[in-house]
This record gives sequence, C-alpha cells and structure tokens, in this order.
Amino acid sequence: MQHTNRHIARILQISDSHLGPGRDFKLAGINTCQSLGQVLSALPDPDVVPELLAVTGDIAGDGDEGAYHLFNEVMAEQPRPFAWLPGNHDDFPLMRKVLHQSFRRVIELDNWVAIFLVSAQSGEVAGQLADAELAELAGLLHRCRDRHVLLFMHHMPVEISCLWLDKHRVANHRQLADLVAGFPGVKALFAGHVHQAFSTSWQGIGVHSAPSTCFQFAPGSDGFELAEQPPGYRWIDLYADGHLKTGEGFVAGAGQQVDHRCSGY
Repeated sequence: MQHTNRHIARILQISDSHLGPGRDFKLAGINTCQSLGQVLSALPDPDVVPELLAVTGDIAGDGDEGAYHLFNEVMAEQPRPFAWLPGNHDDFPLMRKVLHQSFRRVIELDNWVAIFLVSAQSGEVAGQLADAELAELAGLLHRCRDRHVLLFMHHMPVEISCLWLDKHRVANHRQLADLVAGFPGVKALFAGHVHQAFSTSWQGIGVHSAPSTCFQFAPGSDGFELAEQPPGYRWIDLYADGHLKTGEGFVAGAGQQVDHRCSGY
C-alpha cells in the first residue's frame, strides 16, 4: 500500500501575471513583474524543485511583445521546468513565436498526464473550446485511458458566484462535461482568469482556480472589484494511486498596495 500511495510529483500553478512591456509597468497599482518575482521566490519547499510549473494564461496584460520577452527573462532565472497556455489577454500566435519555451500540449509525470487546453478566443474575454480543441482532447483522453489525467485551461467551466466573471466561463462547458464524463481517469481541472482561489466538484472531478500573481478579485462580487489579498499560487501534489492534494499559498508582506480606484482593464 505504501508503494501504491507514493508521492509522484508536485505541480505549482501560477496564473494571470499581466506583465507589461517593461519591468516598471503597473496595473491596478501593482508592479506586475515585481509581484511575479515575489511569488516565484516564495513558492513552497525551496530546496525541492517541483516537476512542473503550470502557467495558466494572461502572461501579458495586453498581448504586448515586450511582456513575453520579459517573461522569458524572468523564467530564465528559475530552475523549474514549466509549461504555459494562453489567456484572453494574450496573443497566442505571438507567444508561440516569441516565448523560448514552446507550447506543450501534454506533460507526462509517471502515471499521470497533464493536458494543456486553449480556451481563449481572439478578441473575446469569455472562454470557448474550439471544435478542433475538443476533438484533440477526445483523442488524447482515448490514448490516456490507463493514466490519471489533469486538465489545465485559462477559463473556468463552472460558475464561482461572481456575476461578472461567471459570464466568462467556458461557453460550451456542457460539451466539455459530456466528454470528460466518458473518461474516469480525469481527476481534476485547473484554471486561472478569476484572480482568486476557488474549488468545487463538477462532473465528479475537482475544479480549482489559482490566485493571480499580481492582485485578486473580490469573491462573491457582482461587478469588477479588487480584494486586499496579496499575490498567490496553487500547489498540486500527485500520488501513484490517482488521488491528489491541492491548496493555495499567498505571499505575505509583498509590500505593494492595490489601487481600488481601478475600475477595470
């Protein structure tokens, strides 16, 4: 039993860094490059390099090429292997051209598989999984029937009781639900976009969001509202028998103050 339940891997999820064209860029009063660096420096167990750092979109605040060059610089200083996917503020074609790390669809971790999905649509805030994206996911799930599977995407497929953010959930979430229902190996889905830590059960799997590395949105808000919580991340521990543990962490004493006069971006 000890072998069955052995710890396989630790994944650390970061999201929604909203980098600008330079290191002095600020959004809602937060220097987003500085806050990203603070989160990366504060990740748990500094002496243990996690098997994967999952970056779930909105790397850039406005799809600026300079933001992706800056991300390259920041990640070059990190010992952690990473994979990324685009968010609604990103420019996916530009990312594929500029980022030093190519887009990786599948990451294998022993008897686990992490699948990275694209829910961002060009020019749209809300999420949608293209037909081709769903078809590719179906093929991957068929091939991974004997593995434990995690799904990563930018947008949430579920409502989180924030009226303004719930409008952005994956529009064809029912198609995704029907697809996932046929594959009991899918254990959990991890997303970003909502700038807050949230967890629920959906279609028999856990759905979790990561806090932003810059600033958080107020839980339960009807409209755009910023919270006082500091930058954060999510950790995910995987075990050989198919179960996982997850939680969130925040950078205490980050030293930056969010500007509540910000009414959107």
